[in-house]
Amino acid sequence: MPKYRRIISNENSKRQSYQIVFGALILVIFILIVSLIIGCSLSKIDFLKEFISNLKIIPYLLCFTALLLLIIFILTFRHREQISKLDIEDMSKEQKKLSKRVRKLFNDKQITDVLKLSNSTRYGEEMPNLYVYVDEDCTSGFVAIENIANFEKMDKEKYEQKVSGVFNGKLKRFAVVSSDLSVNDTYMKFYFEDTETSYRIYIEQNQIDTNLIESDSNAIRLAHDLIWHADETPHLSIIARTRAGKSVFAGDYLCRLMKLQNWTVEYNSAKFDRYVKEFNGKSEVAEIVERAEYWVGVMKKRLDEINSAGKDKYLDMENMNNVAVIFDEIGNLNAGLEQKNLKAFKSRWEEAINKLSSTGASAGIHVIAISQFATREGFLPMLSRTNCSDAVIMLGGAADSADERRYLMPGFADLPKRNYEKGQGLAKIAGSGHKWEKPHFYETPWFL
Repeated sequence: MPKYRRIISNENSKRQSYQIVFGALILVIFILIVSLIIGCSLSKIDFLKEFISNLKIIPYLLCFTALLLLIIFILTFRHREQISKLDIEDMSKEQKKLSKRVRKLFNDKQITDVLKLSNSTRYGEEMPNLYVYVDEDCTSGFVAIENIANFEKMDKEKYEQKVSGVFNGKLKRFAVVSSDLSVNDTYMKFYFEDTETSYRIYIEQNQIDTNLIESDSNAIRLAHDLIWHADETPHLSIIARTRAGKSVFAGDYLCRLMKLQNWTVEYNSAKFDRYVKEFNGKSEVAEIVERAEYWVGVMKKRLDEINSAGKDKYLDMENMNNVAVIFDEIGNLNAGLEQKNLKAFKSRWEEAINKLSSTGASAGIHVIAISQFATREGFLPMLSRTNCSDAVIMLGGAADSADERRYLMPGFADLPKRNYEKGQGLAKIAGSGHKWEKPHFYETPWFL
């Protein structure tokens, strides 16, 4: 069944054609009923019988008129403006319950007076159609409001804040975090989520809980609501200033969790620290370059094995595990490569890291690039940077830098400024669900 545009009329509104026809139909039916009653009453009077009999044609004319008006009403009623539909997934009982609660918040007053998403016409206020979808975990979803020529007039950021303001009372934990248009531009979708609940992982006594270990070795849990799927998004970039928590996150959490999930882990850093020693890495510039070249050799050997077995990728091989090759303090590495006695290693480094980031994924070799700054001088060469930009975590001041977001998260320079505490920032992880397709507030695991 088609759905039609709903219009709220007021005292100054003109009547639509179907409303006029309907009014005429009701009037004719009323006149018909009255005429029949009067005719029956007057026919009982002897001297009026002949007169009444001569007027018998009038009820027939009225019936014909009523039938004609009914046909015209049906035609005009069906000729109203149809609204665009939006296909949404089926929801469970709990999802539907929350969806109805959210839907009630977006009443006619909110749409017309607060959000001003209705259109004023001579017939009254044209109301947009509205859908509310709630995700399975009932912590997020979207409100889809029909785009009836309002999107161009919107200030996107202000409208996100306005829609967030509609959530109140028991639903105040929800806030709009992003918005976009549907594929055919017919609906404005405002994505909301529970912003009061923290999804940070807390680790006691420096021991990673076995509950954090995924049965799928390619899935690395970064938060209770975030999993990095390394088989889909092979490489990871981490940008954070000193004491922002990047090394603890990478060394104490990521490396150890990956080891528990049967990964081979190597931690290289141009600034020697305990993780270099713990995970068999190197800290001298020349040695780091040589390790990158070593892993290129391993990559080629693995690819030969995959080809010989008639397989497409490492995931099809029974005994080929994931390898994480970590390069920390890349800014220091780049500075070292500018030294006169090490310049010969610069081209070797660029060639090796470009090969690893371009082809390593097919062989199960994942580059984790860590630096203090997301800049040309402080990070990977251009090709490697591009290959490592699908999964990005930026902490502290780096997350609040528009220039660095522009460099590593193209298209997301203009984000609201925030004061991020230690271990807080933004994450954009492709393949981890809609929420993480755009930069989203993120908290690294916290060691108690």
